[in-house]
Amino acid sequence: MTSPIAITHGPALVGIFLACILYGIMLLQCFSFWTHFSKDRVWLKCYVGLLLFTDTLSTIFAMWWIYNLLVNNFENLTAFANADWLLAADPPLVGITGTFCQLFFAWRIKVLTGKLWLTAIVVTLSIISGLSAIGSGIAVSWVVKLADFTKFESIGCLWLATTAAVDILITVIMSLNLNQRRTGFRATDKMLNKIVRATVANGLLTTVFAIVELSLYVGKPNTGLHIGFSFVLPKLYCNSVLSSLNARKSTSPSSTDNTSSHISGQRPLPATGGHSTRNDALVITVNTEHHEMYDLNNYNGKGNSEWDDSAEAGSHRTKQIEV
Repeated sequence: MTSPIAITHGPALVGIFLACILYGIMLLQCFSFWTHFSKDRVWLKCYVGLLLFTDTLSTIFAMWWIYNLLVNNFENLTAFANADWLLAADPPLVGITGTFCQLFFAWRIKVLTGKLWLTAIVVTLSIISGLSAIGSGIAVSWVVKLADFTKFESIGCLWLATTAAVDILITVIMSLNLNQRRTGFRATDKMLNKIVRATVANGLLTTVFAIVELSLYVGKPNTGLHIGFSFVLPKLYCNSVLSSLNARKSTSPSSTDNTSSHISGQRPLPATGGHSTRNDALVITVNTEHHEMYDLNNYNGKGNSEWDDSAEAGSHRTKQIEV
């Protein structure tokens, strides 16, 4: 017969294992970001450092909590039936980390669409989600008993429901907008396809985890299944932001037809040498050169000492796409 502790805390232990793996991936992504994009603006590097700090804190508290149960309170059933401050700290950390990441994508939406009302909706829902998560953590510290977690079901549902809603909204807005920015250039459209696929994948992953956690919290509140998903969720958010930032180095190929592309953390300077007033956009710049060869001998019937036997004429086009 399965132990009650295995039912309530087994999923949490598995979730912590998976969270530690994702935390290792997060460390690699941070190293890659600071290595390849050392010239990014200071605020962006500080933002990544803030995400790493909250993710590290969440990982430490999760490992501390499970160690305290399985080692320090081995065979102490009372400890397994109650929540301590370490477990109560998890919802606020998840909510704060998720809000930080969602606000980053809200900024991206502002850059992409230029529509303040869309950005305001995302920001408002994200803040509601973060505050609800903090409220859930306070409720855990008050209720204490795991079996009584249903007493604050409403605020927990508000937290997870708004989290999923924001993720869906971000994914839909960014995907639709990027799809509308196709240029006809093969290299550029290929990069846009990669960005759209990454956006959809990251958004769907966090959305699915939030919805599954909400379903388990409402459907089986006494099993502890939802706790395991809660440990994983902030790692998914942090990795989605870092993968979006690091994708800039993998979506800037150059092809043999002299088409080059670049995605950077700031808008390139205009060709006239002036200074740009906006430098908060991620931009794809496409430079296309077209060359044709003309035989001047066939044109004027004889060679010309001022010209070579053939001359080259060409044109140059530049197109920028904010992403």
